[in-house]
Amino acid sequence: MRSKRLFVKRLLGIIGKDRRHMVLSIIAAIFASAIGMLIPLLAGRAIDCISTDMSSADYSSLYTLIALMCGLIILASILQLVFSRLNNKITYFTTDVIRKEAYGKIKRLPISYIDKTSSGMLQSMIISDCETVGDGILMFLNQFFTGIVAIAITLSIMIYIDYKIALFVLIFTPVSFIVSYLIASSSSASFKRQAEIRSRQTSYISEIAGNFRTVHAFKTEENICRKFDRINEKYRKTATRASFLSSITNPSTRFVNGLIYAGVAYIGAMAVVKNNLTVGALSSLLAYANQFMKPFNDLSSVYTELSDSFACLGRIFNFLDEEELNQEETEDENPWDAHDDFVIEFRNVSFSYVPGKEILHNVSFVVRAGTSCAIVGPTGCGKTTVINLLMRFYEPDSGEILVNDVNIKDIPRDVLRKYIGVVTQDTWFRNGIIMDNIKYGDPDMSDASAIDTAKISGADSFIRKLPQKYNEKINSNRDDISEGQRQLLSITRAMACDPSMLILDEATSSVDILTEVKIQKAVKELLNGRTSIIIAHRLSTIIDADQIVVMENGNISEIGRHVDLIKNDGFYSKLYKSYRS
Repeated sequence: MRSKRLFVKRLLGIIGKDRRHMVLSIIAAIFASAIGMLIPLLAGRAIDCISTDMSSADYSSLYTLIALMCGLIILASILQLVFSRLNNKITYFTTDVIRKEAYGKIKRLPISYIDKTSSGMLQSMIISDCETVGDGILMFLNQFFTGIVAIAITLSIMIYIDYKIALFVLIFTPVSFIVSYLIASSSSASFKRQAEIRSRQTSYISEIAGNFRTVHAFKTEENICRKFDRINEKYRKTATRASFLSSITNPSTRFVNGLIYAGVAYIGAMAVVKNNLTVGALSSLLAYANQFMKPFNDLSSVYTELSDSFACLGRIFNFLDEEELNQEETEDENPWDAHDDFVIEFRNVSFSYVPGKEILHNVSFVVRAGTSCAIVGPTGCGKTTVINLLMRFYEPDSGEILVNDVNIKDIPRDVLRKYIGVVTQDTWFRNGIIMDNIKYGDPDMSDASAIDTAKISGADSFIRKLPQKYNEKINSNRDDISEGQRQLLSITRAMACDPSMLILDEATSSVDILTEVKIQKAVKELLNGRTSIIIAHRLSTIIDADQIVVMENGNISEIGRHVDLIKNDGFYSKLYKSYRS
């Protein structure tokens, strides 16, 4: 309950940023509701103009009251329209702020959080959950202020007409509110569970849709459908329970309200018989009794519907409260000259993803300026972890990583990464044209320079064969561009940034021999004069490296050139022979 209050307070703080529209909305709500509340009073007086004796009916007053009622109805409708539009603006502003905060949060989170969180969950939260919160805000704004004003004005007018009937209504009204509150409280847990399952459902759909070829290749369509059916069935049961609990709120409160309405009719009728109340006044009281209960019905419905929004809001705020990467101040945006010689040193580095389970144990090696260092070893030995630490995706548990004798912990991440180019095994391209993807790391680069870079890498030859050439649209899922062509584009993109240091992570592992020859040529151009670390299984890349670091179970077992390591007849020699066999 406390966390829900904190969520509401935090949400109101965001809504309050749009103060101008909020103030105008409250003013419009007050006047629209107040004007609407006057109409039953005028209607009762109009009835009294003719109710006692038709021959002595006051038609002049009747016509005046009807004209006044029509004017007030038109004015109330206009104010209601203005009120609704203002609420739409406030809602979309608030949703926009929350969605931007959630999306912006992703880039401030440590890679460790992103690694263990599914992309589908993040998509569901930023899109679906924010939309649900927006629906709840809009419903709340449309009902809350008008409801409060309606309750206050209606009660005041009822007291003015007949305080006894007003007291009767006031005493029994909380019964309706208590009933709705109890039901809404029960539905809250169901809505929270529903939001969690919906997130899992979205995540699962995203996962399968992005890997459908693998699903077909292994003929697991029936299995994934069965798993989806199980998730969907859980969602159906939870959503049905939540919807049922929310749906009985209105009928339950209306039943209580009907009893109150009947009580007002009886007491009022007795008062009319005793000439203590006019027929018109009774008509007004019946209308007000109904209107007095309506805001409670609406507010209880809002509370029920807000249960789903609160569940989503809680997930969003919990995400926004996740621990971020520490903010690093940039005193010097260019700590090194990009054309300097760069030396990379790992000094007694140990690291574990999970406390107590070290992946790297006292790893130490030096990559001299302008040389290439290949890191080899069996799967799971810690090769990619070395890259993760150098890029500062993770921080070492102990030891130091130095670039030109400067601990990279003292260099802000965004500054450090300006000096490093990366070509990974898994190629990714933004949805857009090839030219923009080549210039992804340097948007200010001229088209001519980008084309020259593609010619050097060898990517120009296949780009020229595409219908739109460099204006051809591309994305990571396009089928008619081979893996080798993707790698050439990745190398071109890295070359375009003209990095001082280079990381190649299995850049040729998924291509054929002929394509590898083209890529190796591009790689040599890319490596020329740059300090580089290469993770590779292909022999050609390993053999050509100036230095080979052999890793085994998180330790460095050998360091040297290819020829020397073969002569040593150690682990590398066995590894090399296994590759060749």
